[in-house]
Amino acid sequence: MPGTLSTSDAFWQQPVTKQLQQQLNQFAPHQQFLVACSGGRDSLSLACALHLLCPGRVRVAHINHQLQAPSTQWANWLAVQCQQWQLPCIIQPVAVAAGNLEAEARKVRYQALFKLLQNNEILVLGHHQQDQAETLFLRMLSGSGVKGLSAMKTSEQRQLESGQSVVLWRPLLACSRQHITELAALICPDYIDDPANDQDNFDRVFLRQQVWPLLKSRWPAMDSTLNRTAVLMQDSQEILQEVLMQDWLQCGDHNVLNIHALERLSQPRQRLLLLRWMQGAEQYAPAFHLVEEVRQTLLNARQDATPKVEWQGWQFRRYQHQIYRLPQQLPKAQDLQVQWPCRQVLELPTGQWQWQQQELGFPTQVMEQPFLLQARRGGEVMHVQGRAGHWPLKKCLQEAKIPPWQREQVQLLYAKDQLLGVFTAQGFWLNQQQPLVKGGWLPILTPSTINLKQDAPQHEK
Repeated sequence: MPGTLSTSDAFWQQPVTKQLQQQLNQFAPHQQFLVACSGGRDSLSLACALHLLCPGRVRVAHINHQLQAPSTQWANWLAVQCQQWQLPCIIQPVAVAAGNLEAEARKVRYQALFKLLQNNEILVLGHHQQDQAETLFLRMLSGSGVKGLSAMKTSEQRQLESGQSVVLWRPLLACSRQHITELAALICPDYIDDPANDQDNFDRVFLRQQVWPLLKSRWPAMDSTLNRTAVLMQDSQEILQEVLMQDWLQCGDHNVLNIHALERLSQPRQRLLLLRWMQGAEQYAPAFHLVEEVRQTLLNARQDATPKVEWQGWQFRRYQHQIYRLPQQLPKAQDLQVQWPCRQVLELPTGQWQWQQQELGFPTQVMEQPFLLQARRGGEVMHVQGRAGHWPLKKCLQEAKIPPWQREQVQLLYAKDQLLGVFTAQGFWLNQQQPLVKGGWLPILTPSTINLKQDAPQHEK
């Protein structure tokens, strides 16, 4: 191979080249690209073509999954080719966890690619028309809804757990395998042929080898037809997303939904909202039967019942006219001996607390002594500020409509055997028997705790 890639008139006449040129116009003139490249025909021809169309703006990233004996040899071969073409190349070995090999390899591959991505780069992927059609077909067989059948987008913005936002670009989605093969013959006739592509124990390989030839013999244009279906599904998903956000804002937030508002929606809209609400930030949505279990069990339960559905480390519970999305393992109250000076934030199951000066509060000396935080034992009686007489704490919590799981987080604050008050998720309940002074101090939930409870849904990108 020559030291740098050379182009011929045939290269500029290729349908793939014309597609790439047209799509490149959407980006700024100096946009940088990181091409995920296995070394196979599709991704390698894409990397080479982009290198020819915008030299100096392309890097190649090869993720070595180390799952096959020649994987290191393939990585070295690709590195040599890229060096000859003066195309920057990064080789990144990764370890694939046990389990579903395809899913785990894909997961670790994307994690590695996102780490390699620089701030000014777009991640470019080599998925083509048949890949899209296969994805749509497999998702249909797995019972996916509109979102799943939307398959892959040519361009999408993805929000990572770190908060970073990245752009993924799949410029070959409208390109046929035949056209990519013709391009590869011109600019990179040598490429890696992974034998895993012939192992039909993988669903996609079985579909490609056993099912696809039969279907295409009957419907030759099925790749482009299924791609059109994916695009139409993407439009439908956008419309559904707009409806979803309207319903979500009317019914609640990420943590709580109002049952009366939910009941005003049709059953399909209830299912759509519950599906996305239950999923939260998880990668995969809950199964249909779980969504139905939440819808039928929690929405239709008696008002005084406290049913619960669990999924993926989350629990979904009903209390009064609300349903709640909660971690499966919630912190519970414990007995603690603490020093709590003025500026220190105290982390408790009920939230984050800090001393704050109020019109009336405890004198400064109170904060200078050790405190006992005690979980409820049962039978506690106190004179809650603003309420006449002494009342059982249990009755006060019930009348304040504090959910049962939050009652297990309540802690009583003692100083020198004197009950100062009670920490609840609604705030600090002062024991009115304690002497107060002007400009004194009281425990207050920090703004970060309050903001977390009032978290609003964000539009899905």
